[in-house]
Amino acid sequence: MDEWTFINWLREHAGRRSDPRVKVGIGDDMAILDLAGQTVLLGSDMLVEGIHFDLGKVSARQIGRKALGVCLSDCAAMAAEPSAALVSFSKPKSMPVDVLQQFYEGLVEIADEFDCPLVGGDSCAGSDQLVVDVALLAVSNGVGPVLRSGATPGDWLYVTGKLGGSILEKHFSFVPRIREARRLTANLPVHAMIDLSDGMSVDVQHLCRESHCGAELTETLLENVISPAARQLSDRTGRSPLDHALNDGEDFELLVAIGLAPQDVPALPEKTDLFPVGKVIDAQGVHLVTQAGTRRPVPPRGYRHF
Repeated sequence: MDEWTFINWLREHAGRRSDPRVKVGIGDDMAILDLAGQTVLLGSDMLVEGIHFDLGKVSARQIGRKALGVCLSDCAAMAAEPSAALVSFSKPKSMPVDVLQQFYEGLVEIADEFDCPLVGGDSCAGSDQLVVDVALLAVSNGVGPVLRSGATPGDWLYVTGKLGGSILEKHFSFVPRIREARRLTANLPVHAMIDLSDGMSVDVQHLCRESHCGAELTETLLENVISPAARQLSDRTGRSPLDHALNDGEDFELLVAIGLAPQDVPALPEKTDLFPVGKVIDAQGVHLVTQAGTRRPVPPRGYRHF
């Protein structure tokens, strides 16, 4: 059973009891609750040493920044505004406390940047590796929330930045696209959104599954979003730059379905990048239209847990 098979099983079993407070449960970037007339969003993310980071290669401060950053990226995918975060961790017994202090310095830095106070959490010791879990509370505050499930055939698909090669640096230095998501949603007909954490080839499938549609990506358009890091990594791995752009995880950009063609998108606020990569279609599956004009399936080959 892979991760998404398990999540589908969990949705079926956890969702058996309907609750009027739950507007969106398992299956999107954050859950959405209606609490006394207020729309509240909840989400969490976990980082595990040896999988998401290596303390021998990056600083504890960088890990702290990333721990909250990945949660803020989920928040961006809903066009929500962060309100507060809870941080819990399990510390190896041998880890000095000053490492944790550096970790929290990174957390506080990005929390201040996005006006998201750290308000509590939990701690324990005894694990073989550092494990960190961040839970985030957010509100819509007049914009959104945007779901994965709203894409419709005819929408154009866009991304908010360059893709691929994040392992060279970006996965610890990315900026969550919260401000961009709220600008886009306030100014354009944004129908669906997801953050690109597991890789474009996987995450576009998630968006299509929730929206009951398909997608057609265009190779000539994707060439414009291949990052310099993807091209650099391609020289090392022998994989094509396009392969890296489609399948490397942890870009933490947004994939956005918008009901406007590129030529109809108005001028956007400063520092809001938007690159067309394809269209939503009335069919199942994700395909790539190559530069030669052929059409081939895009398998989900990004990072997959389990």
